[in-house]
Amino acid sequence: MNFREIYEKGFNSIGLSGDKSAWGLEIGDSGIKAVKAGSRDGKLVVEAIDRINYSSQSDETTLKKPKLIEEAVVIFKERNLINKSDKIIVSLSGKMILSRFFTLPPIKKSLIGDALKFELRKQVPFEPDEIVWDYQQFEEGGVANKDVKIGLFATKKGNIYDLLSSLVPIKANLDAIQITPIAIYNLVHLSSDSNEDVIVINVEQGNTDFIVVGRSKYWNRSIPIAEVNMTLIREIQRSIGYYVSVSKGTKPGILYLMGDAFEDDSKVKFVDENLESKVQFLDLLDNIRMVKDFDHPALTGKNIYGFETALGLALHGLDLGEININLLPHDYVKERQVSTWKVFAYIIAIGIFLSFFTQSIKDYLLWKPLSKSVATVTGTLNETNRLEGAFKSIEKKVKAEEENLHLWESMGDQGRFWIEAINKIINTVPENVYLLSIESLWGVPDAGKKERASSKDFFGKSEATTSKNIDTSNEVLIIRIKGESYAPEVSYIEEKVKKPIANLTLSGQNIPAFGDVRLVQGSVHHVAVPDKKEMADDIKSTPISFELQCIVDSLN
Repeated sequence: MNFREIYEKGFNSIGLSGDKSAWGLEIGDSGIKAVKAGSRDGKLVVEAIDRINYSSQSDETTLKKPKLIEEAVVIFKERNLINKSDKIIVSLSGKMILSRFFTLPPIKKSLIGDALKFELRKQVPFEPDEIVWDYQQFEEGGVANKDVKIGLFATKKGNIYDLLSSLVPIKANLDAIQITPIAIYNLVHLSSDSNEDVIVINVEQGNTDFIVVGRSKYWNRSIPIAEVNMTLIREIQRSIGYYVSVSKGTKPGILYLMGDAFEDDSKVKFVDENLESKVQFLDLLDNIRMVKDFDHPALTGKNIYGFETALGLALHGLDLGEININLLPHDYVKERQVSTWKVFAYIIAIGIFLSFFTQSIKDYLLWKPLSKSVATVTGTLNETNRLEGAFKSIEKKVKAEEENLHLWESMGDQGRFWIEAINKIINTVPENVYLLSIESLWGVPDAGKKERASSKDFFGKSEATTSKNIDTSNEVLIIRIKGESYAPEVSYIEEKVKKPIANLTLSGQNIPAFGDVRLVQGSVHHVAVPDKKEMADDIKSTPISFELQCIVDSLN
C-alpha cells in the first residue's frame, strides 16, 4: 500500500469521498418525514423519501414525545443508508420560534454581531442565556450605503435541548437545526419562476405557516390553526392585509398550498373560492429530478406532496439555501468540530507513520543485492537506526498534536486546505522520488538570494531560488517537503517535482495554491552511505536529498 492509498482509505473512512448528499428531517407532531437530495451533473436529484409515524398519538403521551421522536429516528437510521459524509438538517416548528425583523443604520459587517447583542435585549422578552438565536442579513439589490435589514430568530434553549436529546442516534451527522418556514422559503425561492412576492400556506398538525417569499425579502407568521376552515381563511386574509401595510408594496398575486391537508381536493377548492390570490401548487419536479426507477406514494404529477419542508431542509445541507440560519447551540457545534479534528489528526498521523514504514521497506529492497558486503550491512543498520529515531520523533509529534487539538479547530478551512493539498502533492511525485516528511507551520519564509536568480549546486548546475518578492516581515502558512530522488540529475527535481507542485490548484480555485515554491538553500546533496568504497566513483548512483518550501497563497 502506497502513501496515496493510505490517504484515500483514510478519507473514505471519515466520509470525504467527494460525493455530496444531505438529508432533510422534518420533525412533526405525528411523525417524521425525510428526504435525501444530492447533486448530479449540476442537477438537483431526490435520492430517497421516507416517513415514520410515531407509535402513539394519545394526549397522555405528550410528555413522552421526545422518546417517540427518538424511536422514530432509530427506525429511520436502520432502514436508510446514511453515509458518514451525509449532512442531516432537522426542522423546528415555526410555532416555537420568535421572529423579529428590524433595520439597523449603515454599519460595517464586522460590527453587526455586537449591535445585535444590544438589539436582542429589546427585541426578545427573555434573557440571552435562556435562548438560542441566529440572524440573517437581507440584501436589497446590492445597493451600497443603505440601512441594514435584519431577521432575528430565537427559541428557548429548552426547545433545542429537548430535541437534541431525541437525536442522539444521528448525532454524528447532525449539521444544523433549521425552522420549518425558512426551509419552505428556501425551496420556493429556488424552485419558483416568479419574480414577484408569493405567499405560501403550509398546513401541518397543530399549526399553519403563513410565509411571504420574495427575491430579497422574507416574512412569516405562525397561525395556531390546523383545520382548513373559515377561521383559517380570515387569519390568512388578516395576515395578507398586515403584510401589505408594513411592506408598503403591492398585494402578492400567487398563493402556494403545501402540506398533507391539501391532498383533499375539496379543501383546495375551498381555499381557492375564498381567497382572491391565484391558488396553485409549486411544480417541484420541473427543476428537481428523481433517481431512476424511483417510486413513492408522495409523488403525484409534478409535486412531492407533504415533503416540501424535508426537501427544503436538504437544500440547506447542500448549501443551496438563501437563508442559512442554524439554531444548533455553539457549545454543541464546538464539541463536534473538536471530535472531527481528532479523527483528522489520527488519520494523518497514521498515514505519516506508515509512509516511513513503507520507505524503510523500499530502502531495504534497494540495498539487498549488496547484502554480502560488510560495509553495506553496516550502512543498512545505520539507516534502520535513523528510521527508528524518526519513528520515535513522529510518535512524539502525534502526542503533541493530541494535546493541542484546539490549534486544528482554530485553523478552520486551512485544515481542509492542508488535507487536500497534501493529497495532491503526493499524486504529483514520480515513482523514483520518495517523500520523507511533509509538515506545515506558521513562520517567516526564507528570503532567498535577491541579487541573483540562482546559485550553483555541487554538480555545477543551477539550483533555483525564487523569482518572486516574498514579504518576510509577516508569518505565513508554509508546507515543508523533504524527499530523496533516485534520478541522476538535479534538474529532474526541478522539472518533475518543484514545477508541478508550483502549478498545483485546489478544487474550485483558478490560481495556484502556493504563492511560491522553492528549493531550500543548501538542502540539495547526495545522501551519504557510510563505508561504500565500491561506489565512490559513481556518486550519481546514490539518492539526492532535497527540501522544498511551499508558501501558501494568502487567497487560499
